[in-house]
Amino acid sequence: MGFNFPNAPSLGQSYKPAGGYQYVWDGVAWRVLEAPQLFATAQSRNRIVNGAMQISQENGSTPSATANWYAADQWSVSFVSTGSISTGRAATVTPNNSKYRYQFYVATGDASLAATEYAMIQHKIEGIRTADFGWGTASAKQVVLRFGWKSPAGTYSVNIANSASNRNYLANFTISAGQANTDTTQTLVIPGDTTGTWLTDTGVGCSLYFGIAAGTNYQGVAGWQGGSFLVGTSANTNGIATTGNTFELFDVGLYLDPDATGRAPQWQMPDEAEELRACQRYWRLNEDTRAVAPATGTNFRAVGPLYPPMRTAVPAVALGPAPNYHIWSIANTAVVTIAGNYSVYNTLDFAGTLATTQTGQMAASVTPASVKINARM
Repeated sequence: MGFNFPNAPSLGQSYKPAGGYQYVWDGVAWRVLEAPQLFATAQSRNRIVNGAMQISQENGSTPSATANWYAADQWSVSFVSTGSISTGRAATVTPNNSKYRYQFYVATGDASLAATEYAMIQHKIEGIRTADFGWGTASAKQVVLRFGWKSPAGTYSVNIANSASNRNYLANFTISAGQANTDTTQTLVIPGDTTGTWLTDTGVGCSLYFGIAAGTNYQGVAGWQGGSFLVGTSANTNGIATTGNTFELFDVGLYLDPDATGRAPQWQMPDEAEELRACQRYWRLNEDTRAVAPATGTNFRAVGPLYPPMRTAVPAVALGPAPNYHIWSIANTAVVTIAGNYSVYNTLDFAGTLATTQTGQMAASVTPASVKINARM
């Protein structure tokens, strides 16, 4: 029995004749793929952390007009504009039944985009998550990016860049008038980069940028290229031109595509508890840290473990507003001054000085919600 394969197929195009297997065009020949073998384990694993925006430890669903605001863990906004932009996490169900989206809102339009102005949503991926891409070597592999997008009509962009931002892959995607302000699914095939330096350690393996507006200083061309900090191409629409423009990003997946199928696997909702642990590798609120203080004197120390381990051995530690610590003894409670705090090798360590000398056994406790520990890239 013969099959009538399509003429002039495109890369990744599939064909399934009646009663036959599914085939995919790999650029040279039609490759047969049985359904159970369509995606290998490595290919089906999403390299994005918090792609469904489930976790937002720092800011919840509170919007902000501040640049570099983390509306969801691992997802922030970067912009330079004379207009005003607000970002937040929107509790709007996606077509895949995810509960949240990343929302970018133009509060005040910037109709005349200067060369030095831009706006984008960004996500950084640790090198150990993308080491098997093989980028920067002769065996570099193709990947597939799939994401949900809702916005006004126009042409926008995606850039994937290395840690030094001197290797960039730019691709445009277009929202037609008929798709305007409706949920769409975008799929982009990204060929592996055989040049450049791509980290495979705990540094930035790659950065992912969703370009909404790009001044001429931040424009490149489609495909792989050198240059630094590219946001879009000359084809990009100025998405921040009009007050009220709203952009939503959701259900983001980046997948290894070793068989060059050009297809992303079916979206899978991450387990929320596992996703929280993945996010805590980069940013977290302190668990309750407490220890017995000296029986007599003015000094105390509170030490506690950090689990799961964080990305760096010495993350930054920031104390929130008082009251953020408690000291108590058999006789009384004292106000203290925190003399120093640090985190090293996944242990949080606080040193403090009591306002007055204490007698009797004391215990020191640092309130969990007041201590922010940051190992972001």
